[in-house]
Amino acid sequence: MANNDLVQSLQRGMIIIDLVARSGSGLTLMELVDALSVKRPTVFNLTRTLVAQRYLEKTTKPVRFLLGPAILENAEAWRHREIAKQFEELVRQLAAEIPNATVVLAEPMGGEVVAVHLVEKNRPGVVQHSSTRRLAPYVHASTLCFLAFWPPDEESAYKTRYPFGEYGSGVWGDEKRLVAFLKKARDLGYVAFEAPTGRFLVGFPVYAREGTLLATVGLSMAIERPLDAREKTAIVERVRLGVAGLHRRV
Repeated sequence: MANNDLVQSLQRGMIIIDLVARSGSGLTLMELVDALSVKRPTVFNLTRTLVAQRYLEKTTKPVRFLLGPAILENAEAWRHREIAKQFEELVRQLAAEIPNATVVLAEPMGGEVVAVHLVEKNRPGVVQHSSTRRLAPYVHASTLCFLAFWPPDEESAYKTRYPFGEYGSGVWGDEKRLVAFLKKARDLGYVAFEAPTGRFLVGFPVYAREGTLLATVGLSMAIERPLDAREKTAIVERVRLGVAGLHRRV
């Protein structure tokens, strides 16, 4: 008989989670007993186990069962995995469509800006993954993008960790120049400039649906010849379209 080898207690536990999830305001023990058509002690033991594992929460006055934090944590882990796949695919696509470009998807981790997904121009098609590849402050499009679009407290914390005089003055000279650049980036909604190192840099913020800054997409392209305004605009627009596609999904 089909499904006769399923673990009954596990199956009933899953049914309980499903019933509670669909209830909205939670369910009482007797409502679960009636729904499962099993004895009260059995349902009691199942709910006690689910509460211990944080898949359910038990309220008092009245006693009801609601979804627990483990469900939400698992859902968020799944969502993050799906987002990571989309991040990787965007990096791959941009690197393929913009010649001679190194493309980075960076995320904040432990006070650092880390290149989580990276395609280097000399290794086209190869997406490198890392949780430790730290990007230098004040130099990369991704770190500048975070400085521009982080909330003030996070921007301040990063600048405290990496004082401008020690890490940024060699690139920007006067800090007022950096402040003006970041203000312009906020007005535009992205970072774009020709670095003193002879590279054209572009960076866009990636936001979650609730408005949290999740990541940045940074592009660095060696300038082998002067780029005109039309060419720069085309590169910026391609990155913008890619990030807009992400925003429709994350």
